Amino acid sequence: MRHKYFLLPVLLPLCAFSQSKIASDTDTMIFSNNPVDKNTIVRSYSNEFEFNHDKQFERSIDYPTQVIRLSGSLENYQLDCDQVNKQIDETIVQNITPDKFTINMFIICTYDPETNLATEFTLHSYFDPLDDKAIDFLNSYLSEYNGTDFLGTKLKIESAKGMIISLNVIAGIKKNPNAPLFIEYRKDRSNFYFKSNYDMKNKLLADVYHNFFSNDPEKVLPFLNKWLYSYADTLYRAVLRDSNYVELQPERIFLMDNGNEIFVSDLKYYFAHNCTKYKNQRCLKQESSL
Repeated sequence: MRHKYFLLPVLLPLCAFSQSKIASDTDTMIFSNNPVDKNTIVRSYSNEFEFNHDKQFERSIDYPTQVIRLSGSLENYQLDCDQVNKQIDETIVQNITPDKFTINMFIICTYDPETNLATEFTLHSYFDPLDDKAIDFLNSYLSEYNGTDFLGTKLKIESAKGMIISLNVIAGIKKNPNAPLFIEYRKDRSNFYFKSNYDMKNKLLADVYHNFFSNDPEKVLPFLNKWLYSYADTLYRAVLRDSNYVELQPERIFLMDNGNEIFVSDLKYYFAHNCTKYKNQRCLKQESSL
């Protein structure tokens, strides 16, 4: 496998659920995808969280997020899943590289257990050029590859005309840090529009890294005011004092021009802030009375 440069190279048989450490040993970003059928190989890649979020990406050109949402039958092609993945690697992965792009990719290959031949595939991906040189490279790549034959269909890379983030914030008590379930004290949702995934990373995700993973009221309460509603601090001050765990779940909804008007990747992730590392083991430290 030639993908060691990605943050999360994963080969999973059924439901994916993997974690990447972020700010400390107790802060994680959790990737998950929907359960899939038996006799299915799932591969997921992301390099999105390798970057220094103290530094904004530098592009002088607005450029839309590129989306791939392909699926097709492979029953007449006599390919196994290794060969399917090899073609995806050669056509896409080896060109859309992490030195030029932020990438999220989710690949499903289903096979016949008697013959081990692939029967169908799904490829979901979205990516953004990091700088102006990457935009030039991407334009050249699209001219060469977009619309060409690809695994029994046509390779179609589309420009998203925008994206909506549906943001869930959930706070509560988690008795077992290794268990997915916890007691919810409060849950809220907000929605935001961004021009592109690149735009969202420089605004929302940068703020997540700077202010979400904190129990400092000067950081986390203004963060919630900004990304939930203007008076969130009046409610969450008490909630966070009683909570030892907070999840932030940003659902990306891409707005498309053709076909289905929205695209939501099967690869999802959320941020988990485990506050047991703090002295008071809660998600908000006691504010000074001075």
